[in-house]
Amino acid sequence: MKKLEESILPREDRKFIFFGGKGGVGKSSLAAATAFWLAAKGFKTLLASTDIQKSQNDIFQRDIGSEETEIPEVGKLWVVNVDPKESIRKHQLEVLKRIEALKDLSAEKISESEIRFLKEYWEKNPVLPCETASYNVFIHYMNTDRYDAVVFDTAPGYHNLEMVNYPWRYVYNLEMAIAAKKEIVDLTGKVAELKLLERLRDESYSAIKKLASDQTVYFVVTHPEMLPVYEVKRIQDGLTPYGIKVRGIFINSVLPKEYCINDFFLKRRTLQEKYINLVKKEFNDIPVVEVPLLDTEVVGLENVKKLAHLIYDSSRG
Repeated sequence: MKKLEESILPREDRKFIFFGGKGGVGKSSLAAATAFWLAAKGFKTLLASTDIQKSQNDIFQRDIGSEETEIPEVGKLWVVNVDPKESIRKHQLEVLKRIEALKDLSAEKISESEIRFLKEYWEKNPVLPCETASYNVFIHYMNTDRYDAVVFDTAPGYHNLEMVNYPWRYVYNLEMAIAAKKEIVDLTGKVAELKLLERLRDESYSAIKKLASDQTVYFVVTHPEMLPVYEVKRIQDGLTPYGIKVRGIFINSVLPKEYCINDFFLKRRTLQEKYINLVKKEFNDIPVVEVPLLDTEVVGLENVKKLAHLIYDSSRG
C-alpha cells in the first residue's frame, strides 16, 4: 500500500489522477475515496466527474452541478460534474474572456472593431458539439493552478478513451483553421481571430503535454471477472499511442477470503483468483490493488472515508 500512496501524493511534477474502466466497476467510488484521502492529507483537491450518470451526487448525497461545490465536512475538497450541455455556455464565456484579453496585444494592433465582431459572433453562435464543450472544460482543469490535485472520474470505457484522444484531434482541427486564417490575414491584415485560435491551440498543447507526462497518474478499475479484466488491456492499448501509461490497477469487489467457506462462495472466490492472477501476471510492473467487497454501499462521507482508509492506510500493507 505504501507504494500506492506515494504514487498519488501531489508534487510539482504530479497533479492529475484519472480513474478509467468499464461501466459499473466502481470508478466513481474509488475516485471519491482518493479525492477524500488527498484532501484529508491537506492537499487542496478537486474531484471532476465526466460521467453523465453524476454518481458523485449519490456518493456525497448532495446536489453537485457544473459549478465547483465545496464539501465543507472534509475541508480542501471540491467536486464538480462536467455536464456537456451546461459546458457549452461556460466554454462560450471563457472564449469571450479570451477575446477581451486580445486588447492587451498592443503590438499586434488589433482594432476595436475586430474585437467587437468576434464577440458578437461568439455571442450569436454558442452551439458547439457537446464533445468539444466537455473537452474545453477538461482543458480548463488540466491548466488550472487553483488545486494541488485534480482527480478525474471518467465516463465508462470507450467514452473515456474518446475524451483522452480528443485533444489530439481538436489540436489538428485548430491547426488547419489557423493555417487557413493566416492566408486571410495576409490579405486583410485582421489578426484577432487568428490570435484567438492560436491561444486555444496553445492551451490544448499544454494539456496534451501534461497528459503524457509524469504529472498524470492513470488508474484502471476492474472486477475480477473475464469481461472487465479484458477491458483493462483494451484501455491500455488505447492509451499507449498517446504516451499515456497505466500506473496502477484496482481490482474491485473481491470476496474476502475469510467468508468464502461454503461451496458457492468458495467456487466464486476461486474464479476471482483466476482473474486476479491473470491481471498480476499481465501487469507485473505496476501496482495491482485488491479492494474487498464491502458490507455496505459507498454512499455518504463515512463510507467514503472507510474506503479511503481501506485503500491508502499504509499501516495495512
